[in-house]
Amino acid sequence: MAGQDAAGDEFSEDTPSPARKSRGRRGQGEGSIYWREDRQRWVVEIDYGFVSGRRKRVPRYFKTQEEAIEEQRKARQAKSEGIANLDRRSRFGDFLTYWLEEIVKPSERAESTKSNYRDMVNNHIRPALGKHRLVELKHEDLQRFLNRKAADGYSTSTMRTLRTVLHQALNEAVITEKITRNVAETLRVPKARKPKRKVVALSKEDGLRLLEEAKSTRLYALYVLLAMVGLRRGEALALRWSDFDESASTLRVARQVTRVRGVGLMVGPTKSQAGQRTIALPARCVEVLKAHRTAQHAHRESVGKRWKEHGLIFPSTVGTHMEPRGLNTHMSKLCKRAGLPHLGPHALRHTAATMAYALGVDWKQIQAMLGHTMLSTTMDIYVDMVDTVHKDAASKLDAWFDSESSA
Repeated sequence: MAGQDAAGDEFSEDTPSPARKSRGRRGQGEGSIYWREDRQRWVVEIDYGFVSGRRKRVPRYFKTQEEAIEEQRKARQAKSEGIANLDRRSRFGDFLTYWLEEIVKPSERAESTKSNYRDMVNNHIRPALGKHRLVELKHEDLQRFLNRKAADGYSTSTMRTLRTVLHQALNEAVITEKITRNVAETLRVPKARKPKRKVVALSKEDGLRLLEEAKSTRLYALYVLLAMVGLRRGEALALRWSDFDESASTLRVARQVTRVRGVGLMVGPTKSQAGQRTIALPARCVEVLKAHRTAQHAHRESVGKRWKEHGLIFPSTVGTHMEPRGLNTHMSKLCKRAGLPHLGPHALRHTAATMAYALGVDWKQIQAMLGHTMLSTTMDIYVDMVDTVHKDAASKLDAWFDSESSA
């Protein structure tokens, strides 16, 4: 039967019958058309050139010859316009694996950022979007994905990171000519729902009780800094004595200590550019840091050769970087002794922010102190606290009005 050769009888665009062969050789990327008797379909075989050292041809099947010819026409037009042929079978999940291993892993990004990107891909993006064909991925697919995350209660920060990962991965897909445009270019981060967990901060009384309990420990100065200027745990543990300017009463924050899964303890730049900041220290912080330096010198002398000098303000007992989780354990024990519920170091950061706001410090100053990139982030985190302070102010005004009325 004419036209039954599955190996590839070719037909020109105006060929009326499977029986008539076209003459001449097709150019790379133009595609060849033939009839598959076993599938009862017309086939366009698109040539993607050499991939990983081997010639790659991908067949596409159509019910009618006209549909096959139209696909061939598109392939020819794309070739003439210099547009790469796109592999329609490639899955987004497979490309994400390539992007993480070949682009992200060897890059100069911080190890904590690389780990965060892997988590975002493996825990969120791949399960939801991994099976989509890369060339068929639409802006609407990505926007719905982010909207679902907002509905599930994820924070604005998490959704911004997800958008960044999607944008960077698809940008690489454009560079490698897997797709012709980046559909994540104009993604919008939806408004996050109110956080499920409220910010936990210590009251003034509980804060003083915790600090009183910490006085007898070698980390007393650390707790004072956390509670008064709101340092992140990793930022505090990366501080060096060279960052402390006693005469100017300032502290320079430029690094952080983090434990990265599969890598270990890492010292790198702060969480963001805004995290690199110089903080004006209250007099109390300067006093406790000076006392801490004297006590550390005496401890270093007692340890002798076991001490490994790194110039750290809050090192381990032998001078090396302290394990971040060790601080959590230490604070948990302090809370128990002080009769307080179990709290982590981040509660002291929240305490610093709430106390500052209650004392009349404006939001821009609090944002700068905490090292947040955006003012909206600061206000989103502490929205409940703002409501509480405003209600307290309103009740005080009511009391004043009542006293005026009775006068």
